[in-house]
Amino acid sequence: MSSGSPDSVVDTVVLRYFLLVDEIELLVELLGSPLGVPRIVFDPEEDEDVPASARSEIRRSVAYQQAASRDPARDEEARATALRNATRLAGVTELHAAGRIVTLDLTDAELATVGRLTSPTGCAAFGLTFPLDAGEAACVAMAVARSLPLATDDGDALRALHVIAPRHPYERIRKLLMRAATDGRVTRRQANEIHDEMRRLGFWDTHAPFPGEAPG
Repeated sequence: MSSGSPDSVVDTVVLRYFLLVDEIELLVELLGSPLGVPRIVFDPEEDEDVPASARSEIRRSVAYQQAASRDPARDEEARATALRNATRLAGVTELHAAGRIVTLDLTDAELATVGRLTSPTGCAAFGLTFPLDAGEAACVAMAVARSLPLATDDGDALRALHVIAPRHPYERIRKLLMRAATDGRVTRRQANEIHDEMRRLGFWDTHAPFPGEAPG
């Protein structure tokens, strides 16, 4: 059951790929329930008629996959895959309703940090050449301010995190899958299979959790 208080802050990439491979329960087991996400990552109160460009990031992904599932230029298999992706991503709504995910609003202090992280000039103070996207910036600001572990695979977000709080705990997808196998939640082969499926869906990490254990 959810305590109502998040045990971590999770960015869009981590949340999206665990949803896409239908392993969101594994993510909750590893990070604790509920998962905390900024409103820009998932907004449960968003109206259906909000323009795509203004939607929260997960809802934007759902809309993209729904459109792809109806695209006549795609073959039947590609449309079916897109429909499956949309359905799995949309499952975030049920997770929120069940209290497994909570949406967090930025405080004034966190907003100020986000402003610096997303500024073309201010971001240099965090060792960045280019500003962070708003979603990653919100996750970094919240994780530090609320002393919560950050789950992200964004290298620039982690670089900024290390500048702000060098010893702050964080998780990456590969690290999570390795821990899942070490804890006995999945086998090493299953960890590789989950990672491999994420890669087929667009995840950029090329290093398997367990290089000597090929996916089945």
